[in-house]
Amino acid sequence: MILLRGSMVFTRARFFSTVNRQRIARRWSCLLLAALGVRLDVRGWSPTDRGPVGVLHAANHISWIDNLALLATFPLPAVAKREVADWPLIGRFARGLGTIFIDRGRLRSLPGDVARVGEVLRSGTGVLVTPEGTTWCGAGMGRFRPAMFQAAIDAGAAVRPVAIRYRTEQGGPTSAAAFVGPDSLIRSLRRVIATRGLVVEVHALPVLAAGTSTDRRALALLAEYSIADVITTSVPVVAQHANSGRSRAIAFDVTASAPSVSRHPIPVRTRAVATDRTVSV
Repeated sequence: MILLRGSMVFTRARFFSTVNRQRIARRWSCLLLAALGVRLDVRGWSPTDRGPVGVLHAANHISWIDNLALLATFPLPAVAKREVADWPLIGRFARGLGTIFIDRGRLRSLPGDVARVGEVLRSGTGVLVTPEGTTWCGAGMGRFRPAMFQAAIDAGAAVRPVAIRYRTEQGGPTSAAAFVGPDSLIRSLRRVIATRGLVVEVHALPVLAAGTSTDRRALALLAEYSIADVITTSVPVVAQHANSGRSRAIAFDVTASAPSVSRHPIPVRTRAVATDRTVSV
């Protein structure tokens, strides 16, 4: 019932004002989370992100529930793969929210996609991205792809890292919400509903101010390290990017204006299993 009513509303959402569209998105997402028996625990959020330039919100990605939790907290347009636009019901919601659809299989279109995100940021509207490009089980993280961070640099926008973590009401971590490997959406949905006391934590971390770095790879790693500090006790994988020159280990101080090169290699942790099934990229 919630899906059907929401679908009818979001069919007309593009005609609503930005404020009303955001209000509806937040309420609908909260209702869906409640219907699934998932409690939302938001930490660190403040409404000071509003300004002449939007803020790029970069989050880790574990489950399809992430998108509901993010919309309930930051009801902003998101970057999503093109196929989502054709999904039943969900596609309507995404289009109504002004989702920026991109074709992940066409690298030639990437500069145009980055430019579109930059335009939205310059208009004063924030954007949600999940730079891992795929879901992880929650015990670890994937490398943050740097492309969308270039949009923040071009627009002169700040970046807010957002850490997502799942736990039980008793405080213990759980992988019940993870959507990885051969899992199907129906099986994942049943598992989530059957899990009593499931809590999704959304940690709005300190903003990386505009101009923190003019290197999109360094900015991506700054956001990645900030999130990893919340969801894991291990240091995240040192990203190896193409055309990055010689391999090096980079250590970050999120209060500094630029990353510094470490004299000692950063220990690399074991990666979790990932899948390409994801709503956002």
